[in-house]
Order: sequence, then structure tokens, then C-alpha cells
Amino acid sequence: GPVLAARDPHAPVVATAHEAVKDSHITLLLTEWKDFIDLDPTKLEPARPIVIDGRNALDPTTWKNAGWTYHGMGRS
Repeated sequence: GPVLAARDPHAPVVATAHEAVKDSHITLLLTEWKDFIDLDPTKLEPARPIVIDGRNALDPTTWKNAGWTYHGMGRS
């Protein structure tokens, strides 16, 4: 049968990736959607610029040069 997913009514939902990252202490990229891969890390406003790239979809050099601590799956 179909799988039903319930959303936690207390979990915050935002309209944009910029809003999701704003004031975050860690950012997890868990999709390969172009909207997220094409983000300019210099225009994001996290509390701490740390990204875990769960899809190895981001360019590590771009993110590191923008001041982010970058962690990719299986990458050093």
C-alpha cells in the first residue's frame, strides 16, 4: 500500500533555502536539486558556516573559498 508521511506540526517550514540556512549551526545538503546545488555560499547567512554535503553535489573549493567548513561523504 501507499506510504504515508506525517509532518511534525512543530517543525519549522520555510519557503527558501536562504531562510533554511539563516542562523543555522550546521547545514546538511541531502538532495541533488539544482536550486540547492546552485546556491552561492557567499550569500548565505548561517550562524556557523559548516556544510555536510551528503550527495557530494557541491564544489568543495567554492564552499571552502567562501569561508565554509566543508565535509563531503568519503572526501577528505
